[in-house]
Amino acid sequence: MAERTEDVQAHWTRPGVLARIDAALTELGHDPQNLSPEILATLEHLHSGGLATTRRQANRIAVTEDSRVLDVGCGIGGPARYLAHTYGCRVDGIDLTPELIETGRVLTERCKLADRVVLQVGNALDLPYPDQTFDVVWCQNVAMNISDKAGLLAGAYRVLKPGGLFTSTEYSVGAGGDIIFPVPWAYDSSINFLEPADVMRARYQMAGFRILEWVNYSNVVIEHYEKMLSSPPKLTNRLIVGDDAPERQRNSQRNLIEGRAIYWMITAERPRL
Repeated sequence: MAERTEDVQAHWTRPGVLARIDAALTELGHDPQNLSPEILATLEHLHSGGLATTRRQANRIAVTEDSRVLDVGCGIGGPARYLAHTYGCRVDGIDLTPELIETGRVLTERCKLADRVVLQVGNALDLPYPDQTFDVVWCQNVAMNISDKAGLLAGAYRVLKPGGLFTSTEYSVGAGGDIIFPVPWAYDSSINFLEPADVMRARYQMAGFRILEWVNYSNVVIEHYEKMLSSPPKLTNRLIVGDDAPERQRNSQRNLIEGRAIYWMITAERPRL
């Protein structure tokens, strides 16, 4: 399967993101120039399960103020800012979509975290970092848009220090039937590259990783979707991904309920030499 880089970038691009965020913040009585990760919490975690997923994922790894973290597919930088704000670590973020990175840089400045969070446009399959740079490589809802999963894992392995951790939340296909579209990451099958879980696990092992945890997180995400869809916050990620976000999220929830997809929280280690 060939990469569909331009199509993926177009899928995640909605011009005017920052202006929409500023308008919503102002309507809620916030000063858009003076922000914090807490204020932005319902907006900036674009992956399934939102902030709760970020928090649980972080709790499964040992992050300290001395940690160097790489967020692959960082979006507007919500998880990167959460990690830096919560643990005092330094986080680099990379994403394919300029609109998201430009927005994320402004929000990082306004949260006064630019000394610890650096976001840049780039490709997950061509990470612009030296070998063995990071203690943690962090990834959320990214691999479903990448056909070259071996390349993604090889890059993560390369930039990790020996003993470093790769933490990921990703979908696999399930036994319940074909994926119902549209979903948050794709309107049709052209940029949907889900694989069975056993294939995913084999790819990790072939890349050299030692799998520490492989947890089915689907039920937690189903409940989160139900809460967000029944009582959506005013500051919501539909400002970023589009007004049709509820339909796509409902389909994602249905895919999980019917076993068409499974959502995994994964922790793997680059073994020490």
